[in-house]
Amino acid sequence: MKYEVCQPGSRRGIALIYMTITLTIMLSFVTFAVDFGRIQLIDTEIQRVADTAARYGAFGLRNIIYGTSAASSNAIAAARDNVVDGQPFELATSDVELGIWNQTNRTFTASTASAANAVRVTARRTRATNNPVQLIFGGLVRMPTVDLTRSAIALLDNPYEQQITVPATSNPFLAGAAAGTVASWPNPHNNPDFADGTTSIWYKRQTIQVPQDHWCSPEAANGVPITPGKTMTFDGVNGGATNDYNDSNRYTADGNTGWVTGNTNGSENGISDINAPGNSLVGVYLNDNVPRNSVAPPSLNFNDAESRNFSQLQPQLKQLFFIGDGRRDNGEVQQFVVPEGATRLFIGTWDSYEWNNNAGSFTLTLHAGGTVTLVK
Repeated sequence: MKYEVCQPGSRRGIALIYMTITLTIMLSFVTFAVDFGRIQLIDTEIQRVADTAARYGAFGLRNIIYGTSAASSNAIAAARDNVVDGQPFELATSDVELGIWNQTNRTFTASTASAANAVRVTARRTRATNNPVQLIFGGLVRMPTVDLTRSAIALLDNPYEQQITVPATSNPFLAGAAAGTVASWPNPHNNPDFADGTTSIWYKRQTIQVPQDHWCSPEAANGVPITPGKTMTFDGVNGGATNDYNDSNRYTADGNTGWVTGNTNGSENGISDINAPGNSLVGVYLNDNVPRNSVAPPSLNFNDAESRNFSQLQPQLKQLFFIGDGRRDNGEVQQFVVPEGATRLFIGTWDSYEWNNNAGSFTLTLHAGGTVTLVK
């Protein structure tokens, strides 16, 4: 019988093969563990984007200008504020859908802005959208990228909205004021404004009759739910105003940005002054007390485009604030937080003095209340 003796070099060759196979298997496990963890993290971040964007989109659902809802602008802005894989997330307009959510069947049906009560957002990191998730070790196993898609649906329930007309003569310093209250006096033309209902005043030992065209009280948002801590929005603004009735030009609700001014008399009747474009829309929150019975809060400053392009504003009681057209430059709806103790809201226009000779008016839609919930 003949025996063959295995040479040492031959054993080493077999061991090298075993080591290569073992290392390949170990590397595969490491690759899977590292990339799987990365995929899970990014998947969670994408879901957070979808949830946040859908919720914020739903808040802007009823804010419609020229037939276009602010839901898409809101959702895109919210997504951009979230980081996925170290970068701000960009949603496409087509990733935001408006529709009707059926609570009974739990179904979403695409619809027009005017009928929609829900927003569906689909956040994608895919090859089709040219932004798949790049894997660290995936190329070693011929899988350099992976597609991830997440969606969310948010429902807007019981929203409140009211259309308000605001004449250009609406002097905000007469907010909550009783008949007989005077504002913008003295002024360069010695031509003051009066709270609605004022028929006469006693001045320099004589009774002076007040014509009705000098009644300049701002518009009260009567019946609107004023809930401290909740947000309100304004949009659908149409019309125009001028501080000179002889001027045929009308400025939009953002006002004459070439003429930013304060009130000639500063704060009046317990309501703060403001620095804002003339003829713009402004507002003020009050409680049930007469505003002139307490000191006015500090004034807010909206003297440049950046200061007027806020996403959220939290004014104090009796503190005048800029409303304008109610939207940021990117179309996102601006949020106004109701201050603690507020029970009333008044909307007026801005001027430096003598509102009674202004001309024009604005109509706008006020949105308050409503609950947004994620339903899917």
